Amino acid sequence: MMKIIILYNQVLSNNPDQVDVINQRDLVKKACENLNYEVISLAVGNNLLADIEAIKKENSTIVFNLVEETFGKGELIYFAPALLNALKIPYTGVPLDALFITTNKVLAKKLMRYNELPTADFYAIDEIVKLNPAKTYIAKPIWEEASVGITEDYIFNISETTKVKTIQQLSNSHYFIEEFIDGREINISMLATNNKVEVLPPAEIIFSEYFNNKPKIVGYEAKWDENSEEYKQTNRFFGTLENNLTLKEKLISICEHTWKAFNLKGYARVDFRVDKNDNIFILEINGNPCISPDSGFVAALKNAGYNEEIMIKRIIEDSN
Repeated sequence: MMKIIILYNQVLSNNPDQVDVINQRDLVKKACENLNYEVISLAVGNNLLADIEAIKKENSTIVFNLVEETFGKGELIYFAPALLNALKIPYTGVPLDALFITTNKVLAKKLMRYNELPTADFYAIDEIVKLNPAKTYIAKPIWEEASVGITEDYIFNISETTKVKTIQQLSNSHYFIEEFIDGREINISMLATNNKVEVLPPAEIIFSEYFNNKPKIVGYEAKWDENSEEYKQTNRFFGTLENNLTLKEKLISICEHTWKAFNLKGYARVDFRVDKNDNIFILEINGNPCISPDSGFVAALKNAGYNEEIMIKRIIEDSN
């Protein structure tokens, strides 16, 4: 019998983006049990090395890696798989190199440019003098995931002197500036299959009229705060590209190219912006995206006609 250890990080707060890892753990556990796998759940905390070494004693077949942060820091997400990799313990999801690169948004954008993948222009905080007065920009965290730190307060034009002064105070090593693409937001999930990748049905985030006089972004409130207007006024829909198959095929092709260029495995998601002229821009690449029951990934999975057991089995089969 296959023995699976579900590895996840200790939850250090009641913030919904952090508590969500428990929902993911429970989904994976139930799916593994339905697949007749032996399954154990282990949390990693402050004594990371000891926690990882404890895994070796379990003689598991594979570790299902759900660790999203280390010591409460999302930018240290790669610590656990780094130790698993060093100890030669098989684990699921994107490999160490891909996880590090995709977590660092600036490094990821440089690799996108190298591989001729479309992404918006970007600058360091101290390069603000290079910005085009005719364009709008957004300051974003380099490392954080799950829309942490994404806020309309950081969307600006260089004529907005008060905002510019605020942006200039941000850490050059923790934030960067990206051209703000005002357009459609499309999320496309990918799932491994037979050493290849299957691109799941594209989902579009539809912004209601509430955003007519506001920047259309999926910030932290829109993603996590169910009581906020931002959350209520952003909704996910499938099938919105069926009247533009050329655009849909381009997006799928870019996803397949991204999977290869970034050495992705298991499962991933690419977030796009598409402007009014159908120009495509990759916002970011998410290795090991959220797979809680109400996540965008699981929604795409269900839209493709698959269940959680198929997802978990295919992720495990494409392990490192």
